[in-house]
Amino acid sequence: MLTNRIHQKVTLHPAPSQCLPENSFTNADMDPVPFRDRTWSWYDVGGFWISEGFQIPILQTAGSLISNGLSPGMAMGAVVVGNVLVMIPCALNGYSGAATGVSFPVICRASWGLHGAKVAVAIRAIVAIFWYGIQISTGGSCVYRMLAAIWPSLPSRIPNHLPASANTTSVDLLCFFIFWILTLPFLYIPVSRLRWLFRTKVFVMPVCGLALFIWSLVRGRGFGSVFNQPTKITSGHPIAFVFFSSINSVIGPEATFALNMGDFCRYSKKPAHAFWAQAVMLPVCLTLTAFLGVTLASASVVIYDLETAEWNPLNIVGMFHDRAAQFFVSLIFAFATLCTNIAGNSVAFGNDLTSLFPKHINIRRGQFLCAVLAICVTPWNILNSATNLLNFLNGYSIFLGPACGIMLADYWILRKRKIYLQQLYEPHGLYWFTRGWNFRAIAAFFLSLVPNLPGLVVSVNPNTKNVPRGFENLYCMSWLVGLIMAGALYLGLSFTFPLSAEGYDSDGPDVAKDWLFSSASSMGEGSEEQRIKLERMNYD
Repeated sequence: MLTNRIHQKVTLHPAPSQCLPENSFTNADMDPVPFRDRTWSWYDVGGFWISEGFQIPILQTAGSLISNGLSPGMAMGAVVVGNVLVMIPCALNGYSGAATGVSFPVICRASWGLHGAKVAVAIRAIVAIFWYGIQISTGGSCVYRMLAAIWPSLPSRIPNHLPASANTTSVDLLCFFIFWILTLPFLYIPVSRLRWLFRTKVFVMPVCGLALFIWSLVRGRGFGSVFNQPTKITSGHPIAFVFFSSINSVIGPEATFALNMGDFCRYSKKPAHAFWAQAVMLPVCLTLTAFLGVTLASASVVIYDLETAEWNPLNIVGMFHDRAAQFFVSLIFAFATLCTNIAGNSVAFGNDLTSLFPKHINIRRGQFLCAVLAICVTPWNILNSATNLLNFLNGYSIFLGPACGIMLADYWILRKRKIYLQQLYEPHGLYWFTRGWNFRAIAAFFLSLVPNLPGLVVSVNPNTKNVPRGFENLYCMSWLVGLIMAGALYLGLSFTFPLSAEGYDSDGPDVAKDWLFSSASSMGEGSEEQRIKLERMNYD
């Protein structure tokens, strides 16, 4: 009896989907976006990257490259290459999201199968939990700097009762939960109603970034003293290894967007807007932000006479002599962290959970669940050092790269940009494959992990022996290796074990190719041309 009551409480009411027959693969949050709601223009997509680009993890990643021994010039070279590489799948998957109007968990069913897609979605969801926790931990550090600017005696007022092995202190943990609680009300508001929040960030953050850049150059006595620092690799690895590993680390923060950029671009008016706005704005915005991180880390050596560059910009803010500057810069950083965490992690996790449990989870419920699970991953351990952060960024990239390669190969090469939308929600339909699983994608994914696994083991446990150096060298570009290898394997398996002429396995049943909507008016458009286009289910 109690179980039935709980089930009734958590089951979504009314019937989830607003336009599809009810089944276990539909939910209102997974419906294709109606044309009337596709309101994003090119400047909205570009503005997304202005907002997303200025975030502390990118500054920390760039600073980590300096802290690990790269010269400022080599660090910026790694940044530029990494941003250009990650831009390509972001733009391509953003295009597919804008062309179809569906989210990442739905469109990847075309390549993985309706059940198989849950593997890719679960991987993306797990990464979102970790990143949400990291952003909350970062926001907690901002709260700490703000409170310490008001009460410099804050650390002594709250004595630490945690052991050194906890990698955090009592006051840091308190600030973590303060920021965590402050973010909860924003999770209740639909992201479509938070446009004012992101637009504010678009204007505020570039101004703050420019101010910090000028400060670092003035206090660091110009470009010469800041950027003439040599490369000093102390880890024992060759410079080439550290450089390529740095490229992989630069890709890391945006590797998630390379998968699920369609979650945002599905609101675009035209696919071309989603593609070209990202092709230009993503590398420009992220490179400028990383350049600021490199500048701050390099300047910290000159300004504060440090032996090793300070990789964390919040620690540099804590060195400011002006307490008002400490407070307001930390406040702006906290605001930027809030925006990034909502758009990049909580909404993405909500979309992922919606597709996994469509009868019980919607985006809002998924967001709150993400906030709870983020505490469990103890993100302060990841941010404990520059090495830990880079190992984390490189570690999850071996899973995201292959998933991204399979999606790109399927949509752009195998299917040539043609997706039958209704069949993405149809059990035993076009994308059902074999009992809901496309073994071609599953096999390509797991086989592409094999070359990078030895390097991952060494990264987690540097004392591991009997691992050939070649695997370590391969691991330093794990995301790119996984993407290319998985895409090639998927295409090879698809041509070796082709689908039937109708587009599904030979043992699959017939499918009714009716358009998802009964009329164009339910999509918010009424023109004859659009009605015909919809009924053909062909989004070129």
